[in-house]
Amino acid sequence: MYEILVKAHGGLAMLALLLTLAWGGVALATPSAGQATMGGVKKAVYIGAVALTSLVGLLGLILALMAPAWFGAVFTWVGIAVLVAYPIAGARSRRALAAGSKGMAAGLSVLMLVLVAITYWLMLAKPF
Repeated sequence: MYEILVKAHGGLAMLALLLTLAWGGVALATPSAGQATMGGVKKAVYIGAVALTSLVGLLGLILALMAPAWFGAVFTWVGIAVLVAYPIAGARSRRALAAGSKGMAAGLSVLMLVLVAITYWLMLAKPF
């Protein structure tokens, strides 16, 4: 069971990274005019990116509970911090895009991408 969860965690993390990249593309491709609501593909990409990244974080917590020694490791706490920071950056990016602030939305989507990419690397490398 543990091995299946580890594989699911890694695979979903890669998909979360790709969806975050797609959200950055949406933020860059959207016209600068503000929109009252986001619908269609924009909404699906945003929800998919945030939901999948949160699911990856929750799976990581489950894996950490299965190996309690990991709670002392730095990468576990980095993962928990990203689990909190990523949806906040995502919500601000979505709101900025809806308000017509394309530059802010793109910048926050880059922050989201950096958070996921660095965390993905940390979880693979475990340098500490």
